[in-house]
Amino acid sequence: MAMDSPSAPPLDGDIVDRILTFCPTFATLQSAILVSKAFHSVFQSHPKSITRAVAYNVVGPALPQALRFARYPYYDEDGYRRPSVEAVDLDPATMAAACPEEHGAIVITAKDADKLEGNSKVMDALENIYSLTQKDRTSSTSVLTPEESWRFRRAAYRIMLYCNIFPGTRYSLDELADLRKAEVKKIQRQRTAVLNKYPTDELLQMYAVACFMRGVLEAIDKKTADEEEINILLATGPEGVVHAWESRSYEAVDDELYWLGVESDTRNVLYIGYFDVPFTNVWTARKVKPPKDGEPATKYILDTIVGADDTCSQCDAPGGLELLTEANWHRLNVEPTKFLKGQLKKSPTVTASFSAATKHLHKSDELGPWIAEVFDAKQTPGAWDGWERDMSYCERCLTKFLEDQVWVWYLDYRVQKGWVPPENCRSGYNCKTIVRSRSHVFEKNHLCAPTTKAK
Repeated sequence: MAMDSPSAPPLDGDIVDRILTFCPTFATLQSAILVSKAFHSVFQSHPKSITRAVAYNVVGPALPQALRFARYPYYDEDGYRRPSVEAVDLDPATMAAACPEEHGAIVITAKDADKLEGNSKVMDALENIYSLTQKDRTSSTSVLTPEESWRFRRAAYRIMLYCNIFPGTRYSLDELADLRKAEVKKIQRQRTAVLNKYPTDELLQMYAVACFMRGVLEAIDKKTADEEEINILLATGPEGVVHAWESRSYEAVDDELYWLGVESDTRNVLYIGYFDVPFTNVWTARKVKPPKDGEPATKYILDTIVGADDTCSQCDAPGGLELLTEANWHRLNVEPTKFLKGQLKKSPTVTASFSAATKHLHKSDELGPWIAEVFDAKQTPGAWDGWERDMSYCERCLTKFLEDQVWVWYLDYRVQKGWVPPENCRSGYNCKTIVRSRSHVFEKNHLCAPTTKAK
């Protein structure tokens, strides 16, 4: 029955208003008010309150912080998102006080709505990463409590604001080279003033988010990332951190930053202590004892951590949140070919074929489901009875399992693709001939356990 049909019982305006305030997104609201004239009429009667309610649904209780981030005057030059060099002369107190966080009956414009939805997607992704790495390693989506989520998002939106006021792209390489020490000090005073606007307990939550962002960036490339590069990447803010996490590479971060850490021959003093210097300045001015190095900053946001004292399900090695589960297997930085058993990994013919079948797994979220497939394909009964995909493993134990069972998965994979295995080689995956003889690879099946000692 159509909503506007004469025979349809009319909905009370208060009920329609209530329905509209529960719309989860602005797109849903737009669709709802097009359903009928009655819905549209109710919206026209209360546009501000309904839009504000939907904005809260999109962002949550951190709406004042999200709005400030969306509305802040970022001192753009000629309409570009790159502040002018003259911003160095802006009064720190003025920058800190501009566009204050609004509470209460906030009016949401269409421009606000677009920005809020776009930024909320970044925040959703960031919170999922935070939850997986800091709260509960068994869930890829956030399990933060409402209170924990509010603390995190309020702090993260404020960090986003800080990074947008002082972005990595604020100066070109030439401008950085020309910056005098006095100008760097001015910018550090501006940064300090922006952070100094927040109460100490909430500033500690921002500190926790900054520590988390640093940890994410450092974990992406533990071998080559240096302190200066990390400081520069921090200036890209939560969005840059999310891009780096998702791509498992610094290269996904804003292209304009490439020269800062890669092509510059001099130290970029402006980004040394990007967060640390202003935080330290605030602690000192307030005579507050600063957080200790190595102290878990998560305590300022989280009330509880799931599995913090857990051990490996097989060897009892302590690991806590570092243990590997189906939810975080995809974060392993490995080449699947390393798991080929015996002589298989030394055969150019075998590795080429295997690499073609698994190339999509490199730095990909598909690595996790693939490891799950290996567990499903494992030989049973056997030595791996009791090793299940829903358990937690240290990296050593998981690697040991994969090195012993990936060949079983590969055999199943090839058969499913239509391959008919020839007669088994007696030396199986330990056959040394496959390393030097391509023809022998095809003459016999080597995806099998040896039945005799390899020659």
